[in-house]
Amino acid sequence: MRKILFIICWALAGVGLYSCSLDEPSYGKTTSDNYYQKESDIEQALTGAYLQLRTTWNEYALNHYFVGDCSTDDALKGGGNDGDRAEVRDLSDFTIYTTNGEVGRRWEILYRLINRCNDVIYYAPDAIGNEELLKRYANEAKALRAFGYYCLVTTFGEVPLITTPMQPAEILQIPRSPLEKVYECIVNDLTDASALPAKGDYSEDDAYRATRGFAKTMLAKTYMFKGDFISAETVLHDIIEVDKDYTLLSDYGMNWRTEYENSSESVFEIANKVYDKNIATGTNVPHFFTSRRISGYQGYGFHVPTQDLYDAFDADDPRITYVFTQTGDRYKGDTEAQDNAESPSGYHDYKMTVPAVEKTGFDVWMISYNIRLIRYSDVLLMYAEVLNENGKPGLALPYLNDVRERARKTNPIDPRRDQQAYIPATTTNTLPDITETDQERLKEIIWKERRCELAMEGWRRDDLMRQKRFGTVMRAYATKYNTSKGANFRDDRDYLFPIPQGERDKSNNILSQNPGF
Repeated sequence: MRKILFIICWALAGVGLYSCSLDEPSYGKTTSDNYYQKESDIEQALTGAYLQLRTTWNEYALNHYFVGDCSTDDALKGGGNDGDRAEVRDLSDFTIYTTNGEVGRRWEILYRLINRCNDVIYYAPDAIGNEELLKRYANEAKALRAFGYYCLVTTFGEVPLITTPMQPAEILQIPRSPLEKVYECIVNDLTDASALPAKGDYSEDDAYRATRGFAKTMLAKTYMFKGDFISAETVLHDIIEVDKDYTLLSDYGMNWRTEYENSSESVFEIANKVYDKNIATGTNVPHFFTSRRISGYQGYGFHVPTQDLYDAFDADDPRITYVFTQTGDRYKGDTEAQDNAESPSGYHDYKMTVPAVEKTGFDVWMISYNIRLIRYSDVLLMYAEVLNENGKPGLALPYLNDVRERARKTNPIDPRRDQQAYIPATTTNTLPDITETDQERLKEIIWKERRCELAMEGWRRDDLMRQKRFGTVMRAYATKYNTSKGANFRDDRDYLFPIPQGERDKSNNILSQNPGF
């Protein structure tokens, strides 16, 4: 992906190729038929697609965490006060207006991604150049387009299905497509993209491109969201037992260290490595999530782990060290310990905390830190879940226990800290292998394991929705903690977000609204 970074300037300038007025949909643009003529044009267009996930001040990862965690029992909004980023508070309280900024941001980012992908997919077959490379570029774009539609359909339900470059006036006439049509597009795209190279087959310069493993993992997630566990089992079997492109790192904490970026466990990362400090290729997401009070950090304090999440862990689980930053922790090179006095739970998000020594020479809006979006442990736990759902609990156990074994062998003392407020007291009985084979009880165990293993990684909402217990969990949270968070959840409304009102206005209400909004 380093090669991609070298042409970022083109991609950023390319934004100017497309005009946009206030009455045009944010999910459409005018394309130039004169541009996509040769292989280099297609490569640059594909770079533009990747960049839609990492636009400074509009990064997809920020929305992914706010939507995927802060609307659940795993994370509180945090911030300076209740009105700070109030749109995220409304997601948490399920008092979401059709004009909610975070909801609109999700729609806009994902459709901009989809439209850039449409250009690549449409023009690549007729471009002049290496046919195999052009086909690969098209399949990368299909993987990214499917990711975009997956994120849209799982939060908005029916959405406009746009698969070719179109003029804004044309797009305004397209209504929301039935769910099955959108899912059909996702499945077809990911099936084609499954022919992409394996993770290890790309050169170093292309190391962060979409792979067959990413495509197949998203295909499995899609099947699971639809409740098609038979199809999900087939795909997950291919990833784990046939392709064998991934392995777990030996220590859970390695996943968030710089030296293990894009590791053997990484299925998909959003690359934010800074190779040239004059080009804004870093990320500002860590600055949003770290403590507000410590020099070298002085973040905004959002995306705060809940006490409920902390209590979900066994007291001796070493993963506690790598999920929660606590008051009194001190990272090597710092002169002050962490102070979480302004955090409503007393914790901050470890996984998005970049020690000050790793930010030396960079400003806080250009941090050289990759977003670990999908890890192999997610794949293993999905496989355990579908095997159990398909009546094979005994076969599910080895994959569940692989994740637990790695966790119990993890060093409970963080090598990045020289002062640690809490050290899990591990013993030979820490996180023992699971032997339960009752299907219902094992399902609960797997669900809990997913919560702990993937904590604060933005997938909690996705899990609760497809498990059809989102409302039950959130109302129980509100009752347990006597809070507005989750109290207003309605099963007939809150499994979906509202369609942004601004987009409905531009379409003259051709876009219908979801129930209850």
